[in-house]
Amino acid sequence: MLSEYARQPLPRVTGPTDAEIWREIGRRRTQSLWSRISAALELPDFISEPHLAVAALTFAAIVGIVPAVMIGRAEKERRLARQSIHLEVFAVSANTIGSVLTSPKDAGGSLLR
Repeated sequence: MLSEYARQPLPRVTGPTDAEIWREIGRRRTQSLWSRISAALELPDFISEPHLAVAALTFAAIVGIVPAVMIGRAEKERRLARQSIHLEVFAVSANTIGSVLTSPKDAGGSLLR
């Protein structure tokens, strides 16, 4: 069986010739890196390939969502820690009775009148 297969002629190749292949290799070698990258990322080709589009959108979502979720969790943990140890008492923006009584504007005005 293998001997019969070995006696069969090789199939005829209908692709590009060796000269065409080497011409294309030479042309691609002379292109700049940026032009090769931009050619690979052309939008019409990108949209026509659904697998690439899904992979790119998934990657973009992960790159955008994961850091946002991590920052949100960290902020939530900071807020919880601040509330649990009552640090808002020491906040500058808090309007406490002590800040009203020690204000130089109010104290000086009430003593002069």
